[in-house]
Amino acid sequence: MEKKAIHLLPAQEEAIIQAFFDYHRTPIWIFHHTLELQHSFFYDIPEHLKGSLAAHIQSLISMSPDPSFDILCYEKELYYLFTFERMNEPYYLVGGPMLLSSIYQAAEMKTLSFSSAMKGKDLNLLVDNLPVVSLNSFSSCLRIMLLLMKNSTLSYEEICSYKLSNLTDSFRNALIIDLFDHQEEYRAHTPYSHEIALLTCIKEGDLTMLESLYRTLPDIKYGNMSNHSNPVRQLFYGCISNTTLATRYAIEGGLDEETAFTLSDLYIKRMEACRTLYELHAVNEKMAMDFTRHVSEAKALIHPKYSAAIRKCIESITGNRQEKVSLVALAKEVNLTPHYLSFLFQKETGQTIRSFVEETRVNKAKELLIYSQMSYSDISQSLFFSSQSYFISVFKRRVGLTPKKFRDLHSKSNR
Repeated sequence: MEKKAIHLLPAQEEAIIQAFFDYHRTPIWIFHHTLELQHSFFYDIPEHLKGSLAAHIQSLISMSPDPSFDILCYEKELYYLFTFERMNEPYYLVGGPMLLSSIYQAAEMKTLSFSSAMKGKDLNLLVDNLPVVSLNSFSSCLRIMLLLMKNSTLSYEEICSYKLSNLTDSFRNALIIDLFDHQEEYRAHTPYSHEIALLTCIKEGDLTMLESLYRTLPDIKYGNMSNHSNPVRQLFYGCISNTTLATRYAIEGGLDEETAFTLSDLYIKRMEACRTLYELHAVNEKMAMDFTRHVSEAKALIHPKYSAAIRKCIESITGNRQEKVSLVALAKEVNLTPHYLSFLFQKETGQTIRSFVEETRVNKAKELLIYSQMSYSDISQSLFFSSQSYFISVFKRRVGLTPKKFRDLHSKSNR
């Protein structure tokens, strides 16, 4: 049983931890060095379930090779553990469990480390309440608690490279590919005309109309898409369906497939991390706006005053992801000589074909730096730069930042 240690935490410190839990929803457990539970910040769930989990946390402390500081990382869950002192007495603080995915089938739940002591119904209830974290949010939670309880902390890089942890591998393995295998099963139960109106805005790249529709149309309603009654999970399934449709309409509107599917992956991951209906609605709307903006930008490249030959060249350059674009191949495609195509392209667009190809590749590099974990070398090769150093040089000349500084800047803004 938990022993409420009134004098263990000063009132202000306890209030900070409670506010931290209310925001991040990461369970916090405080044990005496004798492994007696002193305090916990947890959900309003049955006491027997809370007690079972507390006993599991206690066993994790006992098994830790270094309980003074440890990151306990499993395939689909993780915890942090460290010691601190109050009134000259040592205590353990444990954060967790935290999940790497919010979607679990019954068989998958059985692989969680705390599942063996729980019945199926209890396990479902617990999993539905636990937070889903990214590497950034996990690191942030750990650093804040270290700073509060020990007045010292670790850097993001130190946490990611912690010697006893397989943290990075576990996050890398927390994939959501299975979601795409079942997307056809999801059905929206909002009026068809409303759905088509929103999707048409995405296809046309019409941001103004889309914003107007979001202000005037009622919220999209989704039917019962699983056996779970949790409204957040129900909305999550609906948002996945919406993202799938938005991806298809964006591609039909002129957005290249690689960019469309990259955006789809990005937003599904963000939706997975949402724990409230408000968050899901906000991310769902931002997803539609982002797809619409990308389609609008893609359409802007194809200016109506361009000749048919130049429009076809631009489409070939922006849509080509399989091979390096060459002037000879483009000229052959539009039945012009290379010399005349170069002249006509610069006359109509105001820039050379080489400059346009370079600009297109740099724009694609920006997306890969923001939305993927590809290495600089892999990005360079995939976009047909002659070398990584040349890629860095071109990127810096056009963007004003190196690829590393550009990625770091956007990574910080997304944390």
